[in-house]
Amino acid sequence: MSIIGTVHPIRNNGCRSQPGYLGYRGMATLENDLLKFDIPEIVYGIGALSSIGDCAQRLGGERVFLVTDPGIVEAGWVDEALRFLKQVRLEAVVYDNVVTNPRDYQVDQGVQRYLEKKCDVIVGLGGGSPMDTAKGIAILVHNQGSIHDYVGCNLITQPIPPLICVPTTAGTGSDVSQFAIIADPKKKLKLTILSRAIMPDISLIDPKLLTTKSTELIAATGMDALTHAIEAYVSSLAWPMTDPHAIHCIELVFTHLVNAVQTKSMDSLEGMAIASLEAGIAFSNAILGAVHALAHPLGGLYDLHHGLANAILLPMVVNKNMEHAPEKFAAIANAMGAETRGKDVYQASACVPEKIENLIAALGLPRRLYQVGVKPEDIPSLARQASEDLCMLTNPHCYLAEEIESMYREII
Repeated sequence: MSIIGTVHPIRNNGCRSQPGYLGYRGMATLENDLLKFDIPEIVYGIGALSSIGDCAQRLGGERVFLVTDPGIVEAGWVDEALRFLKQVRLEAVVYDNVVTNPRDYQVDQGVQRYLEKKCDVIVGLGGGSPMDTAKGIAILVHNQGSIHDYVGCNLITQPIPPLICVPTTAGTGSDVSQFAIIADPKKKLKLTILSRAIMPDISLIDPKLLTTKSTELIAATGMDALTHAIEAYVSSLAWPMTDPHAIHCIELVFTHLVNAVQTKSMDSLEGMAIASLEAGIAFSNAILGAVHALAHPLGGLYDLHHGLANAILLPMVVNKNMEHAPEKFAAIANAMGAETRGKDVYQASACVPEKIENLIAALGLPRRLYQVGVKPEDIPSLARQASEDLCMLTNPHCYLAEEIESMYREII
């Protein structure tokens, strides 16, 4: 992700600039445009959780602050992690007050407990909610203030404590990303924080941890991974280091997701674990787009699961975006397995929404916003928030609030 050197606006998508971004497109004309590709150390494989103690020790840990949620505790993975930490004589403090769409006050509570217990390494064990909460706690431990102070791009000035992320879902990509999304329940908003400072030191990926997830969660998080990959691939900050990861994720999702939901076979779960990883690598370095910009307000107002929101929005947004990046969407169609021989890029790209709709139908996910409680009278407010979301900046086309209102109404 290009966030170093002289600051320039994002190019070729009509969006306003945001401090801390540099555009890939047009880079040859600007001597100070630089590109940077960041990923954490990645430890992958069945049984990888057993290395959590060694990873924490290598980062200088003596007392680990383990951020998780009650579902992960119930599934037994926290006990497993504590056992492996104990084997290398590390103390651990468990903080499990985390919910879907994690709250700002849960971050504050975590910071207080981290400091009281004098911890020195943070582990986020779970889906995107525990990992993003862990990132929020890490920010405030050394930067202080409120998590609201860091909303935006590159506002974190002090290094965070060592951070290990252990995903238990295949979709969020938080374990390899520079994003943290925290909810403000008072204002019913989602806060987007983007900074190289919150990139985890180590991502520890064990596909075995996916076996305890419900089929509904596998489906929703899988659609999150697909959305990450598509949006990263067509992003105005996409470049040759991010494109292969995005395309391979799309191939893997269309190969493995339905089978992962239907059978939970280890082969399909491994495929989805890699898909989530590659999508995370791609979007962390290329950022996202309009699907996420429209999904974030839905999570803030209705507490809607993020992957589910993405699944409902994705076909509609793709339909709008295709004309702005037809060559890219033609390549996406090929990755999805669409028959594109003899078709030009516009005809090929038109296959993408249909392939997505068929996948959603096979997964049995809702297709309309009213099915998840969205109310027509809330659409103007939702559209206003979406138009101001950080992720809209890198969409192939920048949609205005009135256009976004029409987009929401199209799928209400």
